[in-house]
Amino acid sequence: MSFLSRVAPRFALRREIARTQLEILKQRRAEKSASAGSYAPVGGGRRSREFYRNSRDAQGAMRGARMPLAHIARDMLRNNPRVVRANNLFAGYTIGAGIRPVVEMVSSEADQDKKRIEGLIEDHLLTTAIDADGNSTLFGLQSLNMKTIPTSGEVLMRRRMRRAADGLPLPFQIQCLETDFLAQNRDTGQGANGRLIEEGIEYGPTGRPEFYHLHTSHPGSIYGGGDVRRVSAEHIAHAFMVDRPGQRRGVSWYTPVMPELMDIHKFMQGTLKRQEVAAMFAGILKRVGDDDPDGDSADFLAEVEAGGILELDQNDQLEWNDPPSAMDAEPVVRLIDRVIATGLMLTYEGFTGDYNRTHYASGRMARMDQDPIVSFWQQELMIAKQMNKVGGWFKEAVYFKTGIAPDEYRLKWTAPRRPVVDPTKDYPALNKKIRAGLASRSSVIREAGEDPDRVMREIEDDNKRADKTGAVFDSDPRNTTASGGQHANKDSKGEGDE
Repeated sequence: MSFLSRVAPRFALRREIARTQLEILKQRRAEKSASAGSYAPVGGGRRSREFYRNSRDAQGAMRGARMPLAHIARDMLRNNPRVVRANNLFAGYTIGAGIRPVVEMVSSEADQDKKRIEGLIEDHLLTTAIDADGNSTLFGLQSLNMKTIPTSGEVLMRRRMRRAADGLPLPFQIQCLETDFLAQNRDTGQGANGRLIEEGIEYGPTGRPEFYHLHTSHPGSIYGGGDVRRVSAEHIAHAFMVDRPGQRRGVSWYTPVMPELMDIHKFMQGTLKRQEVAAMFAGILKRVGDDDPDGDSADFLAEVEAGGILELDQNDQLEWNDPPSAMDAEPVVRLIDRVIATGLMLTYEGFTGDYNRTHYASGRMARMDQDPIVSFWQQELMIAKQMNKVGGWFKEAVYFKTGIAPDEYRLKWTAPRRPVVDPTKDYPALNKKIRAGLASRSSVIREAGEDPDRVMREIEDDNKRADKTGAVFDSDPRNTTASGGQHANKDSKGEGDE
């Protein structure tokens, strides 16, 4: 269709009109055939016409709407406090302090190699050396990506190869790109060789992306998009939420609630303006009789102040204004906020910051609903689509730098644990879980977002230093009980205190 529109635009227009008319005719016939059905949305009649039927695939449904929706969401991010709150929650819940890489060596005797790899992680990934723009560490890039996906629907991470003369610990950097960089005009459809170029992404015969056609600068910059480069897919990590089979791109998460976000924002602005205007009128002075309007009391309103005493003439009357209350808006705002929070897959309390009606049980139930969704974002969006690819780039760079082969170790990504609702209840429950054999210490440590090997090394180092100095701490289970007392065999007098 794109090729035909360039060669014969009038014929392409007539063809598109005919196809649209044919689709409408098919829908009407389908409605008539389903009119005797038992399902109300397709059963015919006035109410069934309120439902919009779209038979397009995942790509066709969002084609032409993806970028305008992203532009609206970005504008809301600049001007709507609710979108600012939601976007920060997405990044905070998913990334937190950062999704940390953990090194696991295949051979248990490769301690030196492991320390060297961990040193490169600290020097390159966890410093601003990893960022092509020089602003963020890997954790900062993760957070930036998780703020970009909800607004734009997708994000690109591009590997930029560097020379040894650049002085980096490893010869590559990562650049975070909005999908505006994709050359939308590179859209040739299916070719004779089985390759497809759709909105700047070139797919191979198997349907997997093989090349990305990227502008050298953002098309929305004052300098324009610049040249277009064909970049191999091995240098690109493309992350988006897959909601339908066959989906190749993402759409803004704010799409289902954009009308509500706009309406509630205007409603709040109108309510505040109403209060502001009402408060401008302090009172109304009514004069009765033939008193001189230019008397001393004529300008008393200009002298109204807190704690002041007004002096009126005998025939003057002052009526104070009673401005309308904004409290009647609260139920409406709370109702719409619940709808928006539900559409964004967030809890009402987290989205609004309103915890007045929350207690421990409701907080636990909210976390039971929220945590699986956050875990899915961590595993599907960040680790599977981005960090695993970053790990591959890191392994290649480490091999060229040190000669350590990629198959000699595994790079696993540990997501941070969400803060517990009540530590006095949750941590003892974890302890009982370990003692009952339902989980290992290592698995619980990994759930907390830490590396079990590193934690054990730190514990061993702490114990050695404590034994060397003779210091005894209540937190050391080797010497003290859970209540802080000494073990019986540790009592210097031979008599335990328990």
